[in-house]
Amino acid sequence: MALYQYHVPARSLDADTRNALAEAITNVHAAVINVPTIFVNVVFTEYDPTAFYTGGRPNSVSVINGTLRAGHDSTVRGELLTKPSASWCSVTGHQPHQISLCLNEVDATDSMEAGMMLPSFGEEAVWTRQHTREIGDMHSRG
Repeated sequence: MALYQYHVPARSLDADTRNALAEAITNVHAAVINVPTIFVNVVFTEYDPTAFYTGGRPNSVSVINGTLRAGHDSTVRGELLTKPSASWCSVTGHQPHQISLCLNEVDATDSMEAGMMLPSFGEEAVWTRQHTREIGDMHSRG
């Protein structure tokens, strides 16, 4: 239901750091949105450190783009901005000015995961009951 894309300078994060960041953002999203962790996806993409610019000047900032279903209020969105940013700083030792974080909301009907159309905001309980088997299969696959 959520996809967090980390864009980082090449070779700036080792596997242990990526694991810690993925776990942190997964736990934050699951707790804030109240969804199972199996519905939080994280991907790291490395870019050539000379390929990122801010204001027309080279910059080696890391970027997190989070895509989630639309419908969350500003308090929830605020937590999904501040808590991952704090986790980033805690895990990496970087300063807040070294990370840029953006949330993109999409209509749930424009999203599919594991072959299932996603529920609209507020319809999760009914959807979960309707997809108990598929969700169980996702858990067993990890």
